[in-house]
Amino acid sequence: MKLQELEDCIEEKRQELNVLANEVGLKDRRVLTKSMELDRLLNKYSDWKYSYRRQQSIPPSSQMEEKQHELVLSY
Repeated sequence: MKLQELEDCIEEKRQELNVLANEVGLKDRRVLTKSMELDRLLNKYSDWKYSYRRQQSIPPSSQMEEKQHELVLSY
Protein backbone atom coordinates (compact mmCIF):
# COMPACT_ATOMS: atom_id res chain seq x y z
CA MET A 1 0.00 0.00 0.00
CA LYS A 2 1.37 3.39 -0.98
CA LEU A 3 1.47 6.25 1.47
CA GLN A 4 -1.19 8.24 -0.41
CA GLU A 5 -3.51 5.20 -0.42
CA LEU A 6 -2.98 4.80 3.31
CA GLU A 7 -3.73 8.48 3.92
CA ASP A 8 -6.91 8.14 1.83
CA CYS A 9 -7.97 5.06 3.82
CA ILE A 10 -7.39 6.93 7.08
CA GLU A 11 -9.52 9.86 5.95
CA GLU A 12 -12.29 7.55 4.73
CA LYS A 13 -12.29 5.59 8.01
CA ARG A 14 -12.33 8.85 10.00
CA GLN A 15 -15.39 10.03 8.08
CA GLU A 16 -17.12 6.66 8.58
CA LEU A 17 -16.41 6.88 12.29
CA ASN A 18 -17.84 10.40 12.56
CA VAL A 19 -21.00 9.47 10.66
CA LEU A 20 -21.54 6.34 12.74
CA ALA A 21 -20.92 8.18 16.01
CA ASN A 22 -23.47 10.83 15.02
CA GLU A 23 -26.02 8.16 14.13
CA VAL A 24 -25.72 5.79 17.09
CA GLY A 25 -23.78 7.71 19.75
CA LEU A 26 -20.27 7.37 21.08
CA LYS A 27 -21.02 4.49 23.47
CA ASP A 28 -22.16 2.06 20.78
CA ARG A 29 -19.91 -0.97 20.29
CA ARG A 30 -19.81 -0.38 16.51
CA VAL A 31 -18.21 3.01 17.14
CA LEU A 32 -15.53 1.37 19.27
CA THR A 33 -14.87 -1.21 16.55
CA LYS A 34 -14.63 1.48 13.87
CA SER A 35 -12.32 3.50 16.13
CA MET A 36 -10.05 0.48 16.54
CA GLU A 37 -9.91 0.08 12.74
CA LEU A 38 -8.86 3.72 12.45
CA ASP A 39 -6.24 3.21 15.18
CA ARG A 40 -4.73 0.32 13.21
CA LEU A 41 -4.46 2.47 10.11
CA LEU A 42 -2.92 5.34 12.09
CA ASN A 43 -0.39 2.95 13.63
CA LYS A 44 0.55 1.69 10.17
CA TYR A 45 0.99 5.26 9.03
CA SER A 46 3.12 6.11 12.04
CA ASP A 47 5.27 3.01 11.57
CA TRP A 48 5.77 3.82 7.90
CA LYS A 49 6.75 7.42 8.62
CA TYR A 50 9.10 6.40 11.43
CA SER A 51 10.84 3.72 9.36
CA TYR A 52 11.19 6.11 6.41
CA ARG A 53 12.74 8.83 8.57
CA ARG A 54 15.01 6.29 10.22
CA GLN A 55 16.25 5.04 6.84
CA GLN A 56 16.98 8.61 5.78
CA SER A 57 18.96 9.48 8.90
CA ILE A 58 21.11 6.36 9.40
CA PRO A 59 24.52 6.66 7.79
CA PRO A 60 26.09 3.62 6.13
CA SER A 61 27.67 1.24 8.63
CA SER A 62 31.25 2.33 7.96
CA GLN A 63 30.33 5.96 8.65
CA MET A 64 28.48 4.91 11.78
CA GLU A 65 31.52 3.00 13.02
CA GLU A 66 33.66 6.08 12.42
CA LYS A 67 31.23 8.22 14.42
CA GLN A 68 31.29 5.69 17.26
CA HIS A 69 35.09 5.78 17.29
CA GLU A 70 35.02 9.57 17.33
CA LEU A 71 32.68 9.50 20.31
CA VAL A 72 34.92 7.09 22.20
CA LEU A 73 37.99 9.16 21.46
CA SER A 74 36.27 12.35 22.54
CA TYR A 75 35.88 11.07 26.12
